[in-house]
Amino acid sequence: MMQHARAVLLAACLVLLASAVYGQSNEVIDDILRQRELTYAGASYLVLTATGRVADDVAPQQAVRELEAVGWGIAQRGPSDAVTLGDYAYLLMQAFEFRGGLMYRIAPGPRYAAREIAALRIAEGHALVGMRLSGERALRLLGRAMAYAEGERL
Repeated sequence: MMQHARAVLLAACLVLLASAVYGQSNEVIDDILRQRELTYAGASYLVLTATGRVADDVAPQQAVRELEAVGWGIAQRGPSDAVTLGDYAYLLMQAFEFRGGLMYRIAPGPRYAAREIAALRIAEGHALVGMRLSGERALRLLGRAMAYAEGERL
């Protein structure tokens, strides 16, 4: 009887822990959706969680450190600094290992990454390298990049 009570208590604790972690990731996504200009921390979190390089319960600031550890960091950016569409496109190209066209292979970086995601139809509408993008648009781009990576042609 005592073992049964312990098992039930342990299961209840695990459910509460899982719901807290799930709630934390929902809060992070909600915060990103509210961003008028996607932050470096938000971009890092989205790209790394989508590719499974970090768990979805990691803090966005920790995702920045992880992004820099894999060598994809954006120079001279703090976690709360805004990223451009080109910066985010470059992160997507690296994270999903998109090959890119000739110019991207010759000079990989934000400029040609923005052109590549436009050519692949991952980006809808204007895709200028220096554009600011909202958290909402970043999530749409991420979804389309994931679909493209899985073989869907957009």
